[in-house]
Amino acid sequence: MRQITIIAAAAAAALISTVGIAAEPVQQSVTRDGHTYVYTQTARDNGKILVEGHEVGSREKFRLLVDGNRVRGTTNGYPVSFRTRGAVVASSVAAN
Repeated sequence: MRQITIIAAAAAAALISTVGIAAEPVQQSVTRDGHTYVYTQTARDNGKILVEGHEVGSREKFRLLVDGNRVRGTTNGYPVSFRTRGAVVASSVAAN
């Protein structure tokens, strides 16, 4: 159960630090406590952000839906739900 919390916390930390989200999902990564997570973020029409990814070197996947400061989803097949410290806002990045 602790591993699930670590994965979810790492994903949330990555979300909070994100400035903008491109129209096409770009693979990103974050390392926390020696574990590296690779993920993509997709802005939904309803304003929510979908984050999907996995831990490098394992089969542990996560899929999180972010709505403001509320995060819900699954990690390694287990349901998770928590709040972030601040609201996560998706903004589109204009392509030049």
